[in-house]
Amino acid sequence: MSAPEIQTVDHVPAQLPALLDAATRADGLLPISDGLLAALGESAEGTRMWTADTGDELLGFGVAAEQGARWAAEAVVAPDSRGTGLGGELVRAMHDELTAAGAGAWFWSHGDHPAAAHLAAALGYERERELLQLHTDPLDRLTLPEPRTPEDTTIRPFAPGDEDGWLQVNNAAFDWHPEQGGQARSDIAAIVDAPGFDPADVLIAERANAVIGFHHTKLHRDHPSGAVTGEVYVIGVDPAVHAAGVGRALTVAGMHHLRGIGAEVVELYVESDNVPARRLYESLGFTHTIVHVSYAPPGTAEEN
Repeated sequence: MSAPEIQTVDHVPAQLPALLDAATRADGLLPISDGLLAALGESAEGTRMWTADTGDELLGFGVAAEQGARWAAEAVVAPDSRGTGLGGELVRAMHDELTAAGAGAWFWSHGDHPAAAHLAAALGYERERELLQLHTDPLDRLTLPEPRTPEDTTIRPFAPGDEDGWLQVNNAAFDWHPEQGGQARSDIAAIVDAPGFDPADVLIAERANAVIGFHHTKLHRDHPSGAVTGEVYVIGVDPAVHAAGVGRALTVAGMHHLRGIGAEVVELYVESDNVPARRLYESLGFTHTIVHVSYAPPGTAEEN
């Protein structure tokens, strides 16, 4: 076999699905996040891609794209090619090109791999953010509390006309978040107009005819764990509203919905420093499973 060559490409390689599948089976988790996979699928403007291949076989792949207010980057190497230094070469090539273009990117390490930490330190990246992936025990063994909605608040499925209220709550609740904050009306439209969108998958908390919270749920029938997995995808509550208990009520209602459409377990992602949210989720049966780490590019960690 010839030595792999690392190069930039302008199209998604045909062998990428097989590479992602092999890495997912080896690691038990997706090597590339949903957001960057979506950027690939949409051919988003500015998306950059790299391959490491021998001409006959794709051994590595890297991608970087804008997510919210910053660039995110991720890379994957075929399981049989790990430990050879190929991953380091690929990430260094990505780093060099992004730096030269003035597009410093935050690299993600899914599963907090020690090799990623070593490489990040060598390139001057700093550990900036930890995203915890939590999941429940099988739902047939978990007693879900009954939904209790705060007084004067209604929780119902999404309905046309909720878009602006949903957007306003999202941007108020996540004004600090580098990816989820600062969304536009088109971001909500992309969800609602997507093929297969079910209004029941988005729960709206309403008070005095105004949207004060939402819970966007997802169901994954092809989850790497092998279980049909429901996801507490995004929950937001308007921070300007006296809404004690709305977040818990939205979470519980969403978990009941997910169980009702076939979820065997439920998972979610939460920032490691969001102690109130972690306490809420732990009280509902979620446990800590996987740590995902974002590494800030050199010279930017103190700015964020």
